[in-house]
Amino acid sequence: MMRNSLHKLDAYAIGRQFLVELDKALVNAPRSRDVTQAKDAAASVLRNIAEANVTTGADRARRFQLALNEASECTACLDILELRGALAGESLSGLYELNDRQRATLRPMSRKR
Repeated sequence: MMRNSLHKLDAYAIGRQFLVELDKALVNAPRSRDVTQAKDAAASVLRNIAEANVTTGADRARRFQLALNEASECTACLDILELRGALAGESLSGLYELNDRQRATLRPMSRKR
């Protein structure tokens, strides 16, 4: 696989890991709007980071803010999936931890410089 500057960003690497782990955790979950929304939000984090990577200034910060917003949505999605019994245990704990890291990495990137 060809790598570029995008693959060097910690936020992107964490986002990729979150998406992979989410897909694994939900592989046997029944199809539902909640599952689809969680996967879409996780994928949107990656897309917004990719868009931010090729921009500069305030536009770059705004796109990282959008990625942070989607990562925050992932938190709500995990909560909903837990409450509805689709996720539990170690996989859920690991996803919360990854998402916390993802949000912590994106937060400073979303500020204008």
